[in-house]
Amino acid sequence: MTASGPGGSIYDLGYQSYTGPRLGRRSAVRALFSQTIRSCFGIGRGGRAKIAPFTLAAIAILPAVLAVGFAAIAAQAGPAGEQIENASPIRYESYHGLISILIMLFCASQAPELFGRDQRYGVLPLYFSRALTRSDYSLAKVFGLIVALFAVDVTPYLILFIGRVFVAPDPATGFADEIAALPRFLFQSVLVAGLLGGIASLIAAWTPRRAYATAAIIAVFIVPPIILAIVSEQTSQDLARALILLSPADVLVGTNSAFFGSIPDSPVVASVDLPDWTYIAAAIVGILATIGLTVRRYLRIAT
Repeated sequence: MTASGPGGSIYDLGYQSYTGPRLGRRSAVRALFSQTIRSCFGIGRGGRAKIAPFTLAAIAILPAVLAVGFAAIAAQAGPAGEQIENASPIRYESYHGLISILIMLFCASQAPELFGRDQRYGVLPLYFSRALTRSDYSLAKVFGLIVALFAVDVTPYLILFIGRVFVAPDPATGFADEIAALPRFLFQSVLVAGLLGGIASLIAAWTPRRAYATAAIIAVFIVPPIILAIVSEQTSQDLARALILLSPADVLVGTNSAFFGSIPDSPVVASVDLPDWTYIAAAIVGILATIGLTVRRYLRIAT
């Protein structure tokens, strides 16, 4: 049936049901997960959204590039090469201390955007009215952020690893010398991304206001080590040992020392002298707890 007039025609086509493929819940989770990773780097958004993540990632990679340059010079310097390489402060065991603040800033800049925007614009009911469950939504968001953080954290290690292998006089020998560091920095990057990403997700999930979430994330990462240093100097070491496992930054310094067998960058971590497994266990518990609490937040959030 049609109706015509001077302004055009109206066509009554009736209700048309959807006849395309129905991909279901798994596809929806996968799409949200990949979109979260893209959003972490500003992909699919305006140019301003790309400035912070790519700038922080580039600064994190820069020391690794410089270290590879030092290694290349050392390889060509003959007998003096070993001294040149030993003079470089950029090593696997010291790299976490160089870029940890950048990873924290990445969390503080991206987590509020990932979790707060949907709350701010009131689109959560649209997600939850489809195949996605509340748990699916929260887990896809959290793991998307964690994967993005893992990529930012592990890329400099991989550049350092590959560069040191190929600048060696014999790449096969270089690979044999460097392969022991591979599982160590992979495990360290997993714990860094999981713990910092989990904490940032939990904080950002509680407020739609980006400024509040950013400030809270930075405070949780920066303030505890300062308080712990004061406590360690002014009170007994027993209290410092109990509190250090509540400081994410110090826990990750401890895991880095545990994996690489190095002296901790933090004087407090070095002074409390806890077993290495304590820091690794604290990081794993922290990851599981923050992810669980984030899921619980979305199970109870009003829409």
